[in-house]
Amino acid sequence: MGFENSGGGIGVISATLLVAGGMAGSGVLALPRALVDSGWIGLVLIILFCINSAYGGTRLGKSWDILEERYPEYKGSTRDPYPAIAEKAMGKYGRYLVTVCNSVCLFGVGTVFIILASQIFEELLSDIAPKITFCLWLLIIGALLTPLSWLGSPKDFWFVGLGAISTTSASCLAIFIQMMMEGTDSNAIAPVYEQHGAKEFFVSFGVILFAFGGASTFPTIQNDMADRKKFSLSVTIGYIILLIIYLPVAIGGFLVYGESVQDNIILSLKKSPLVTTANCFMALHLTMAFLIITNPISQEIEGFLNIQPKFNAKRCLVRSGMVCLMVFVAESVPQFGVILALLGGTTVAISAFILPQICYMLLCNQETKDFPKRHIAWYYRTYMWLLVAIGVLGGAASTYSALESMFNSHFRKPCYWP
Repeated sequence: MGFENSGGGIGVISATLLVAGGMAGSGVLALPRALVDSGWIGLVLIILFCINSAYGGTRLGKSWDILEERYPEYKGSTRDPYPAIAEKAMGKYGRYLVTVCNSVCLFGVGTVFIILASQIFEELLSDIAPKITFCLWLLIIGALLTPLSWLGSPKDFWFVGLGAISTTSASCLAIFIQMMMEGTDSNAIAPVYEQHGAKEFFVSFGVILFAFGGASTFPTIQNDMADRKKFSLSVTIGYIILLIIYLPVAIGGFLVYGESVQDNIILSLKKSPLVTTANCFMALHLTMAFLIITNPISQEIEGFLNIQPKFNAKRCLVRSGMVCLMVFVAESVPQFGVILALLGGTTVAISAFILPQICYMLLCNQETKDFPKRHIAWYYRTYMWLLVAIGVLGGAASTYSALESMFNSHFRKPCYWP
């Protein structure tokens, strides 16, 4: 149950921290704005998506258990466990779908982390370095993250999960206290609320999806566990931790600021020692979460290029190139909220809500002389198809709304645009 096991793999606690630490952070900062744009129904969505995404995560864990049971070659270390699950469930095209989807998803999340870290450092050091713009901070953050990206797999940095969840918890606590202080101030302006349309609602839908969209990394974390059958327990505890962190910040931002709340809640707070503390902790969190999120795509690219799973120059070159590409995308679309909604409606919906259910059901339906068909109760099967429908319909509407917002009159020009 501990951090590490004598067998060399990580324990349940370490896996829990990696699950929660990889997701908590950028998503929680956008939830207050999402709640304002969607109304109180957004609170229901936060709770439902947490439960649904956690269930999808446990289905991925069970799917990997099936692979280990049927195919002895998967009992060892595997660089690309999620694509392997999809291939055994749907064939080679399933592998291709998951590979592309995961790559885009994790690449996009890494890009969001760079954007958010740049916003935080610009805010933190505006008095000390006023001439360093947000666009320049993107380059600086990218340069700082590059050498950290060279670390191996989760078992090489299990402690990062503890650091990631600890720092984001401390940051959210500081944010919540600051919000309560501003909300109870006798000079505080009463929050104003407006009626929002379908476009804002579905953008919020995508943002909330994103906040619980860490499934792409789950098989990689499970693959590094000493006892992989306990991964579902790690997922369940991890999501409970997420909900405890998310709800106070989301509800507090909604009640205190109303329509004035920004995409990043930190930018709505008045400058104070608490806000500085929150920014510092969140900056540390993003650094550590970046390692967790980008590691699976790094390993997959290295496996495709037949790069040895040990520290070497080729690994450094591939991972440095990936960070550079993330910085370029961040310089091209420097919009935090819109990217979250776009990712939530596309790759996160597919990887966290659609594919885990489909892969699990297909694997259970398979039947050979050695492995009988696994029975799934009708109510579980109905629930999983409902999750697939939510992912497809909600994801499509969210994607359309996010694209419309991206190209409207408020579109922010790329950093390199004259």
